Amino acid sequence: MKKPVSTPTEGRVGPKVQVLRCRDVACGGLLAFEETDQGYLLGRVLELAEADGERWFLPCPKCGGRQFVEEFEHEGKSRVRVCGFEPGKQRATL
Repeated sequence: MKKPVSTPTEGRVGPKVQVLRCRDVACGGLLAFEETDQGYLLGRVLELAEADGERWFLPCPKCGGRQFVEEFEHEGKSRVRVCGFEPGKQRATL
């Protein structure tokens, strides 16, 4: 009998990860980032975010809304989270 190549780790608990969705409930567009159930985003978010003055945001490809992001400390590590939302101009004209 062959042994499996890998076995799942029993009892391992970690954050659940979902695709980041637009904060506009009517839109629900998907953004190319992952968000944990603990509220922080994974990956190099600030490097890919766009700047508006001193504020950083991730634009929604569907409605043009802005998901504002900020750095914060979580369990001793610097993380990024969504801290606000501004509807896009595209949505206002529809």
